[in-house]
Parts: sequence; C-alpha cells; structure tokens
Amino acid sequence: MELVDCDKKYWEFVRSLRNDSNNLTGFIETKYITSDDQLTYMKLNSSFFKICLLDEEPVGYIGLIGEKKDEITFCVAHNKKGNGIGSFMVEDFTKNKSCWAKVKVENKNSAHIFEKLGFKTTRKNNFNYYEK
Repeated sequence: MELVDCDKKYWEFVRSLRNDSNNLTGFIETKYITSDDQLTYMKLNSSFFKICLLDEEPVGYIGLIGEKKDEITFCVAHNKKGNGIGSFMVEDFTKNKSCWAKVKVENKNSAHIFEKLGFKTTRKNNFNYYEK
C-alpha cells in the first residue's frame, strides 16, 4: 500500500467513494456531492488529500478538512474494508501532524482505527472526538 498525491485523475474516484451509499452514513454531512461541487472543491483543496493505492488501484482516500485543515476525513472502498487500509492511511498520513477527527458514535469502524492508533478520545453528544 502507498499514499500518493490526489491528482486530478483521482478526483472522481474520491467523489464516487464519498457518495457510495455504503459509506455515506459514516460521514457527519451526508450530502450528495455533484461533479461540479467536486471540481470546485478539489481545485482548492486537493493538496490536502492523499489517495491510497493497493497494487496500483485506488482503494481509499484521506485528507484534512475544515477551516484550519486539521480535521481528518477518510474513506475506504466498501469492498476493501477489513484489510487494514484505513489504519494504514490514518497512521501514515498523520505522522508528524497535529490533527483531530469527529466521528459519529455509531461509526464503530472509524472509532476502532483511531483508538487502536492511540488517539486521545473525548465524547460529546453523539460524537467521539479523536486528537493526536
């Protein structure tokens, strides 16, 4: 596995992964992303994202969002979950970074990754906050 820059050729992959009904409920905002929305967003923010490749095939993405670009967001292709991809992305991407994540309490997969990697956890309302 490796993380590579989120070049323009991956922008549609990120959008389709984000919009996949198997993944959508795990996100805080469950809004459908249009092609135009994605193009506008990625023109400004693609440098804050990485794509995870497995045997040269994109299988996930990770990035920093929010006003300060210090909040982690990531997603793994539904058919590739359970193979350590999320853990690899979070661990590799967050090396030498001060960052945090907001995760729905019911999103057990993401919670497991952050806890396994030693992020400090606090709970507020229906969200877990993870800090490194």
